[in-house]
Amino acid sequence: MNPTQSTSISTLSHEIVQNIENKEENKNLIPTGFQYLDEQFGGMSLGELVVIGGRPAMGKSQFVINLVSNICDTEPTLFFSFDLTPATFTSRILSNRTGIAVDKIIQNQLFDSDVNLIKVSAKQLENCKLFVSDIGVSNISQTIEIIKEHVELYNTKIVVIDYLQLLGIGKYNSGREAEIGHICRVLKMCAKELNICIVLLSQLSRAVEVRGSSKKPQLSDLRDSGSIEQIADKVWLLYRPEYYMIEELDDDEFTSSDCILMLIVAKNKNGKIGVSYFKRNDNFTEFHSIKKPGDSFEFNENRLSELQKPSFKGLNNENEVPF
Repeated sequence: MNPTQSTSISTLSHEIVQNIENKEENKNLIPTGFQYLDEQFGGMSLGELVVIGGRPAMGKSQFVINLVSNICDTEPTLFFSFDLTPATFTSRILSNRTGIAVDKIIQNQLFDSDVNLIKVSAKQLENCKLFVSDIGVSNISQTIEIIKEHVELYNTKIVVIDYLQLLGIGKYNSGREAEIGHICRVLKMCAKELNICIVLLSQLSRAVEVRGSSKKPQLSDLRDSGSIEQIADKVWLLYRPEYYMIEELDDDEFTSSDCILMLIVAKNKNGKIGVSYFKRNDNFTEFHSIKKPGDSFEFNENRLSELQKPSFKGLNNENEVPF
């Protein structure tokens, strides 16, 4: 008998010790490109199913496009665009990389300087192994087949599916909740078997809207199935309090919620849970990872000379110098 499907714990532990002694990086870890999310919660890993949930207008699609834009320069990535057309997705990628509002790109209302920025970004994307799949029927079996093809052809490491509730099986008579549970299990098995990371966007139920003063989402808000939270390795829930006209965060400093996105790490099998903060720019093209709202400040490099040579032009004599 040849137990080809098993490995001894002695071999596995020896490999880990060797990696530690050689100070080798964990090759399964995939940084998100968001500094504080990676530092605090470990980013993502190969073999994982990561679920990103949020109510409409929380910025799910734009956040994950920002994530894909961060990753695709170094990791072969496949994006299933069930919600966005490939042209809109590409416009959003270019918008993220240039800071130009996506509606300006789509409507071609651009200055010459904008066009030049877009050309530079488009040129950079030529070196990215980023593919967009726009299959007409969002069937899980067909989706898995496409994933396997891309892993074989392009060594794909990241697969993003936008979004879970648009996926189906075709024939499933046990109800939508059972169907969603089956889809999640199939995707988790696929991630483990192919050693890839699957990022799955999901809607949240309307229970968030009828909750009291705080509209913070929680695991039980995942729509259609309690099995999503059981199967997923990580669950990230997106929350923008400003959308609900909540002007301050519920922290000790009563920090302004203006432009703040909270990523609630509600489940993390191999790490801690908590909150990672982001700030969006005015054009809603980019989410920037921040340590904590209120902790950061703007540094104007042009004023460095003032620190080196203080100016006292408004003072009448040396006796008024405040040192």
